[in-house]
Amino acid sequence: MSLHIRVVTPIIPTGLTQASDFEGILGPEDRLSYVEIGKGAASIETELDEILSAPDTVAKIIEAEAEGVDAVVIDCMGDPGLRPARECVEIPVLGPCETTMNLACILGHRYSVLAVAANMRVRFENQARIYGAWDKYASTRSVDVPVLELDCESDLLKEKLFEQAILALENDGADTLIIGCTGMVGLAQSLQEKLRDAGWFVPVIDPIPITVKIAKALVETGISHSKAAYPNPEKKLKSGRGYPEFESFLK
Repeated sequence: MSLHIRVVTPIIPTGLTQASDFEGILGPEDRLSYVEIGKGAASIETELDEILSAPDTVAKIIEAEAEGVDAVVIDCMGDPGLRPARECVEIPVLGPCETTMNLACILGHRYSVLAVAANMRVRFENQARIYGAWDKYASTRSVDVPVLELDCESDLLKEKLFEQAILALENDGADTLIIGCTGMVGLAQSLQEKLRDAGWFVPVIDPIPITVKIAKALVETGISHSKAAYPNPEKKLKSGRGYPEFESFLK
């Protein structure tokens, strides 16, 4: 069964994300496409950023379903637009934060998020509560690097991740780790190996690859989000005013 999954990056083009970041996640029999939004924030680091980026993110997801895409993954740990998008479409829509937090609850007893900045702690705590993953939440640790300055080839970034991972394991009681920004794609495996060399045999979850693979599994098993939980929005003549991308959908 060949399928098509789309990654929607909920930021305006900045060069931070490249199509090559997603190569190799799916096999050659499947298609993985990638789009960025045209209107919104340059990075998702605050509640305001999320609000600015959510409308066009949802619009891109509606477009994806209309184009025959089988599932969508939102490329941000803020999960902007996740719940309204599920109201608008029937294909699976996954956010990496919800997905990885619940996966971490399966893989261990306590998990920590390795974030880019200290101000993300409250956001991740709120998300853990919303997603039903609070009981196993241990902490959020940060590398203190702004999203737009991330360099995944940087030895300094890798060392900061390792240092914060050790603190989460030793001081916070974590036994499972989540990379807290999709802009740090590809760093989970090297961190997991470095931790094993230091005597810590713990999983480190890379949010985008695992979320894409879970989306694939949902498509293959014919499962999507519950429309009893995410009912289609009522068609209101004026509810799309000011948002032309939604006017035809909501009429």
